Order: sequence, then C-alpha cells, then structure tokens
Amino acid sequence: MKAHRLTALLLSICCLLSGCTGGSGVSTDTAYSADPFGWDKASAEVDLSYEVPVSTPNILVNRLGYEGDSEKTVIFKGENLPATFTVKDAETKETVYTGTVKPGGYDEHFGESISYGSFTDLQKEGRYYIQMDVIGESYPFLIHDNLYYSFFQRACGQFYRLRSENSGGSQPGGWQMQEKGENRQIRACIVIYQLLTSYELFSGVYTDDTGIAESGNGTPDILDECRYELTWLMEQAQVNPDENGTICGYRAAVFARASYLFRDLDNAFAGECLKVAETSWKSAGKDLTVPEDLIFLSAAELYRLIGSNQYRAIAEEYLEKAVEGSKTFTDLEFFGSITYLNTKNKVNVSLCDRVIKKAMAEVELLVGRSKNEKYLVYSEGAAADNAALLEQMIRVCIINHIITNHEYNTVIEDHFHYLMGRNPQGICYASEWDGKPLAETDIFSDPVQNSAYIFMMSELLSNR
Repeated sequence: MKAHRLTALLLSICCLLSGCTGGSGVSTDTAYSADPFGWDKASAEVDLSYEVPVSTPNILVNRLGYEGDSEKTVIFKGENLPATFTVKDAETKETVYTGTVKPGGYDEHFGESISYGSFTDLQKEGRYYIQMDVIGESYPFLIHDNLYYSFFQRACGQFYRLRSENSGGSQPGGWQMQEKGENRQIRACIVIYQLLTSYELFSGVYTDDTGIAESGNGTPDILDECRYELTWLMEQAQVNPDENGTICGYRAAVFARASYLFRDLDNAFAGECLKVAETSWKSAGKDLTVPEDLIFLSAAELYRLIGSNQYRAIAEEYLEKAVEGSKTFTDLEFFGSITYLNTKNKVNVSLCDRVIKKAMAEVELLVGRSKNEKYLVYSEGAAADNAALLEQMIRVCIINHIITNHEYNTVIEDHFHYLMGRNPQGICYASEWDGKPLAETDIFSDPVQNSAYIFMMSELLSNR
C-alpha cells in the first residue's frame, strides 16, 4: 500500500474511534468530523474514558472495523428481535446491505439473549454502522483493505513511545512501565520473549520502515525495539549480576532466545546476549526458590542455542514429569516445550510426540469452549480477563502455526473482534492515540498485554 494511503487510513481510524464513548449506539448525524482526515481535530475530540456507560450498545461490532475480504459477524442483544438488520453508509445514511438475524440462545453469564448476523459479503471500503428496529444502532466502523496491518503497526509503535527519551517518564533508561525494580525487569523479559517468539514464527509481517529511529538499518524494527530494552536489561545485569534468582532465570531465557535470533543479524550482539544468558543461568541455579518451570524454560532455550547435554538433561527430566502430569501446561512450560520441539539439536522423539499431543489437546479444548460461548471467547468467569484471553491466544497461534487449522484462524479472529468492541460492554480495549493518556483498561497501557496482542495480530496477518 502506498505511504500516503496508509497515512490517510491511520488518520481515518483516529477519527472513527474519537466517538468511543456514548449511549446505546451512535448518533449518525454527528458521529463524524466534517474533516474526516484532520489529525488535529481528531486528536482534540478523542475521549478514551472507559467508564461503562449507563446504557451499553445492543448491537456489537469490532469498532475498528474489518478488512474487505474478512468474515464479518455482528452480535445482537435482546429478545423478540426483527428477522433482519441493515448496514448503512455513515456518510449518506443509505442502506447498503440487508442481513438475516440468527438466534444464538441465552447467555447464562450475562443474563441476556444473543443473536448473530453476518455481513461478510459487504466488501466495499467505507464507513458504516448497523441498524435494527427496536434496539437501535451500532458504533461506526470501517471496512478497508490493510486495516488490520495499519493498526498492527500502531501497536508495535507503542514500544517506541515508551522509551525513556520519548515518554518523558521518570525511570532512567528502558521502556517506561508502571512497575518498579525487580517486577519491571521480569515484565520486560516477558514482553521481549513474546515479541521475539512472534517474530520467529511470523517474521513476514514485520518490516524495517515503521518510522522509529532505527528504521532503514536492515533489521526489522521490532527487533530493534527488543534490542533497546535488552541493552537496558544488560546494564541492570552488570550492576546486580547475582540479584533475585527469578530475575536471573527470566534473563537466562530471554537472552538465550535473543542470542539465537540475532546471531545472523549481529553476531557481536548475539555473543553479548549469550554471556548474559550463561551468567544469569549460573546465578539462578544458586537460588532454590526459583520456580522449576522457569528453570526448565531457561534450560530449553540454552539447549537450543548451545546444544550442551547439561541443559538437555535438565529440560528433558522436567518435561517428562510435566507431560505426564494431569495439570495443564503453565505458560513457561508451554513456551519451553515449543522451544524443545523447535531445536535442531538431538531430542527424545518419543517425548516430542507426547509433548505435541498434550499441547494440541489443550488448545483443542480451549478452541472448542470458545466456539460454544455466546461471545465466541472462553473465560472461566462472567467477566473475561483480557490478559488471560491474550495469553490463551498465544497458545492457539503457536499450535495453529504448527498445524494450520482454519477453525483456529476463526477463533483467533473472534478474540480480536471481542477485544476491539464485540464484547458485552461494547468497549474497544485497544485505542492508542498520540497525545492522549491511556486508560488503565487499555491493552496498550500494559506492555505485556500489548506484546501478546501483537503476537495474536502477527498470526492473524500471516494468514491473510
């Protein structure tokens, strides 16, 4: 897509979501600025308050929008609904599509009847809203080619805005996070690990031209962003090489993965990462309070990187117990298992077979439960935890990368739509705009959630 067209699209998105709050729908007479691509006016009008309104919409859509050739499903709340719904052009108010309503049953969690409608056949680019007699109108949304990719770029760009020199934050160096001290380092490791894993699996969606300081240097910008934070973590390791064993365990895992991925891009930096990984491993081993699954993950990463039988023995001993256990893999166990499966070094083939079967069975159960939920996402309670949903989707994305299942693609996209507004409150949980503070519930206010969101979107984009 041409640069000017992408810029216009980003500005259009900004204008679109400037009406993020309101009552049970949108007033189509006032929803849009007369200057739809005017950045200054759009920024001034943006309201990112996520206070749940007194009356939430009864017609739920992805408030960002849809790509032309994507599946498009709307959710309706209420009983005794009409048999049809209409999609209207937000500018002309003309009906451009009429669809059929399909009853979906009663949602026990939220105490409401749910119905569905499809408007997949509507592919023309534009701004629209959905209308139904009795229950009103939806929030507006876009249909535009490359819409998901443009928003994916903004999600990735959030880390550049978190840099200490760009954010005006009080913390010296690194990404500015809400956490302090040890927790900040641990969460930074989690973020980097998720971003590096996403890049390894879906490198084709990452580019070197997103507009950060390092753009154009021949290295994908997401790796430059990870390197920025890795450099800060190196500095912390030099100051306190033997601090909290859990921090050292996370460092060992993330720096081993970084060394593996950077070795073909910058061998010298990969060597520095290796040194930090090995030093951190030794420090973690001295602390008996370090979680066993973290030791396993670090061993798996170092075995893939170095090929030492020392790390292999530790990883396989732990994995034998985990794969035979009745409990679901923890996040660290899951990541470590995938790393073990993905090594080019010698492995226990029988163990690999059992690991992949267990991981696939767990994901299959999650996918099945999601499909059976009225909002098409699975959570343990009535209130879905966005962080948990995103972590679940990382697992689905990884297994889908291995086996490529259309059903899994649909579930991943359903979770994307849920987070972007097709949820019981009609809230868009990912709305980041320059010059505006982020709400606490916004995905982009939490770097860990944002990295998981980027992971989910990278898989979604890789299959389009």
